[in-house]
Amino acid sequence: MKKFITLIIIALFCSLIYAGNITKQQSFHHSVTENGNIQVRMVTEYLKDGKVVDKKYGQPMSPADTSKMDGWDNKSKNIVSVITDKDVKTAFEAEHKTPTGIGIEQIVTYDRVIDDLGRVSVRRITRIYDNGKVISKKFHRSCIMPGQDTSKADVMSKAVANKLHTRAVIDTYNAKTAELP
Repeated sequence: MKKFITLIIIALFCSLIYAGNITKQQSFHHSVTENGNIQVRMVTEYLKDGKVVDKKYGQPMSPADTSKMDGWDNKSKNIVSVITDKDVKTAFEAEHKTPTGIGIEQIVTYDRVIDDLGRVSVRRITRIYDNGKVISKKFHRSCIMPGQDTSKADVMSKAVANKLHTRAVIDTYNAKTAELP
């Protein structure tokens, strides 16, 4: 009987320890800035019973030399191949406006975040300048889902989506969204 009680106490103690375990998983958070540069952050999620209880973002990192991407993940390399593509850069520079500082101007820029399912979250930033000073700043958010038509997107968002939305990414996205209630 004493051994049985000891076993129950040990089992109860172990289950309490196990129930209290918090695990962590790490992933990358990819984005392309308004100026067409890549930023990658390490994301650490802390999980308890498979549910995220906290999330921490590391400092943004950009490769010092985009021609030397050893040690970077494949998604980062694919994004860099897009933002350094000569045709994309030329089209981006033609689309990307900067304020002149003279009179009233409206300038629209975009930044993007790419999630693990391949969705490209696009934030359109509309600024109104009066003689170089920002007097208004508004945001509009949209998303380019894997497999979605990109023809109406800005140059950089379209190029990133077209590069990353491979058949495998589209199939994975469709399978994951089919699982949702």
